[in-house]
Amino acid sequence: MKGMKQSFVVFAAACAILCFLISTQYSDLTWRPQPVDQRRTGAERSQGENLFDGVDVSFLMNNVINCSRPFMMIVPRGQLGNRLAEASHMIAFKLKYKVQVGVRKDMYDFLKPIFPNFPLQALPEECTNRTDIKRGMNINNAENYVALNGLDKNIGIGAYPCHPAYFIQYRNLLRFFFRFQTRVQQSAERYRNLLLEKWRKKMEEASLGDKTIQSPGAERPVVIGVHIRRTSYIHHMKNLHASKVMEPIFFHDAFAFARKRYGKVAFIVVSDDLPWCRENVVRHHPDAVALDEPISRDEDLALMALSDHLIYGLGTFGFFGGLLAKGDIIYATNVSYDLTRPYEIESWVGEARHENLIPFHYRKPY
Repeated sequence: MKGMKQSFVVFAAACAILCFLISTQYSDLTWRPQPVDQRRTGAERSQGENLFDGVDVSFLMNNVINCSRPFMMIVPRGQLGNRLAEASHMIAFKLKYKVQVGVRKDMYDFLKPIFPNFPLQALPEECTNRTDIKRGMNINNAENYVALNGLDKNIGIGAYPCHPAYFIQYRNLLRFFFRFQTRVQQSAERYRNLLLEKWRKKMEEASLGDKTIQSPGAERPVVIGVHIRRTSYIHHMKNLHASKVMEPIFFHDAFAFARKRYGKVAFIVVSDDLPWCRENVVRHHPDAVALDEPISRDEDLALMALSDHLIYGLGTFGFFGGLLAKGDIIYATNVSYDLTRPYEIESWVGEARHENLIPFHYRKPY
């Protein structure tokens, strides 16, 4: 009997401690950031870190559109990286100004299946078909207008916005809203594990033939995602900016920089042109690996989001691969060849001046 009483006391005490921990964890969404170890993995750092950055998001998650009141929308354009940038701007407007924000149904249908936590609602046709929407306003003009006047008219934003200065302060929250559906997440984790095993074998073989290369050992490397955009961007850079996509020298230099910054690393290369990457980048580095065959667009993005840090040269897709990860985003500067037709995203990213945005100078080979 005495033993049963002692067991009950221990059980009750354990329950009390558990209830206290749970109430401490969830009773207050005000988050106080913990120091971040640059070498720690994204998964390790996520333990105990609050997703909400001190922001009350209840009004965002319970977003009901009333077309009789002024609202803001965005005209969706481009591919997945563009859509993520557009949605991030709308979420930031909602959080900052508490205004009524929605997206067109085609944009909602595009993003919601990939990201089940996507918070914005699809605007009814009675909203999107209104003739009194001030359309085509760029993001800077919309920001200035709402800051001065509030939202007193219906506004439709266009022009492919991607200004991280407006939304990067909500990075942890965006990572929650853009959390991948389970199938894509599990698939990306499987590919990441396969690539790390491939990296380990490659490093072991390289260390046997070159004494300056260390054997991989048992310690897990810092995983550096690398996004190399080519294919359609070759024409995009030539036609719109009189420029070119990144040459291999940028990635060679950035890899050397990452090794000095993070120590033992594994570079996981993601691209829309894997054969070019294997020939011109991966084969020159014993600590770089890439898949043998392409995977889906969503899996590519999820694979980058599993990285500890990310290197990218061009495009919003690579940028969001880094934003949805947990650490630094090393991005190229000095991209433009013709300064009268500059590559704007480079300067837009630089304007954010965030501690995790690391500019890296591109030494053009000609």
